Amino acid sequence: MNFGDKIKKILKDNGYSYRIKVFPRKENYFSKKKGKVITQDYDKVVIYAGRSIEKYATKRSKRLVAWKNEKGEWEGNKEIIESQNGRGQQIYLLDYHDKTEPLKHTLFSDLWEENEKEFGGQEKELLKIMENWKLVETERAKLNKITEK
Repeated sequence: MNFGDKIKKILKDNGYSYRIKVFPRKENYFSKKKGKVITQDYDKVVIYAGRSIEKYATKRSKRLVAWKNEKGEWEGNKEIIESQNGRGQQIYLLDYHDKTEPLKHTLFSDLWEENEKEFGGQEKELLKIMENWKLVETERAKLNKITEK
């Protein structure tokens, strides 16, 4: 039984049905991100909670808010056009956006095995995290029922 199957079995036996993605061991594969050949000596397992969490506003982007059409007339946000005195052909607004990421927990087979030998409580620690996720889901469901009434 490989590491991914072991984690799936632990979660299934304890009544959790979270989405799990397994990245098995790889030998000498080309990483597009780093541009070189890498050896991955461990299995990587990612458990997704099925919901996203918001991070701080870290993503910055330009958004087109006003522009001149083919006839030379301004279109878009009139207030911003007036504040810029109608200069230029296009007006962009720089803005920060809240970044959302899926709530997930990542496990590595080599660290799991080392800590299991040393501390013996890796499974208990994983189940504690899963129990906390379940508690948050039930509390959120209670809040949704209250707000719907």
